[in-house]
Amino acid sequence: MNERIYILYHGSFGELVTEHLATSEFADRIVGFYDLKVASVSLDEPERDMPDDIPLPECDLLLVLGILPKAGDLVPIIVDKTCAKAVLWPIEDPNLIPEGRYSIEEELKNKGVHVEFPEPFCALERSDNELVNSFASAFGKPKFELKVNDKKKIIEMAKVIRDTPCGSASKIAPRLAGLAYNDLKSLEEQVGQMHDNECVAYMGPDRPIMQHAGELLIKALKDALPES
Repeated sequence: MNERIYILYHGSFGELVTEHLATSEFADRIVGFYDLKVASVSLDEPERDMPDDIPLPECDLLLVLGILPKAGDLVPIIVDKTCAKAVLWPIEDPNLIPEGRYSIEEELKNKGVHVEFPEPFCALERSDNELVNSFASAFGKPKFELKVNDKKKIIEMAKVIRDTPCGSASKIAPRLAGLAYNDLKSLEEQVGQMHDNECVAYMGPDRPIMQHAGELLIKALKDALPES
């Protein structure tokens, strides 16, 4: 399924994911992207605060990445103007959760638009929605295929079957070659450090999103190892 994807982004996370998708096999599906820098929106007339230069191409799937909380009220308007049928709005930073999230979600659902808020984005694995599921077949919860030397307990090569939306899995994969897996704790620490150097998700005691993302990557690697 070659869904048309439009990306609204802002900040380091939005830039990272947008750049990765724009250089991926999904590049030809992206019909546009826009840095939505809007910081506040009128409650009574949100459409008045729509940027004049924002492109509004018809799309099937709208990705909302890292926009500021008060800019969220523009999303239902953009959905209407682009005829989007589904919205993926990942939560990578609790400080960027849209104000009025539940009212926005209800408004979109009342329009017949499917919406999901994966936390983190790399937790996305499957969906009941066909458009989201098509995206998740290539980007979301990481999945590896490994070539190993089981006698020496060394990873010889790692192939990414499903990449993380930010590209951390594909960036780390080449560095897995040569790592020993006879000591899983040591392997987890090494891969965890690699992940933390790539990930820009929020990390705090109240909501350790980066830690969760790292755990998903480590689990994907362990799942790909041969059973001992």
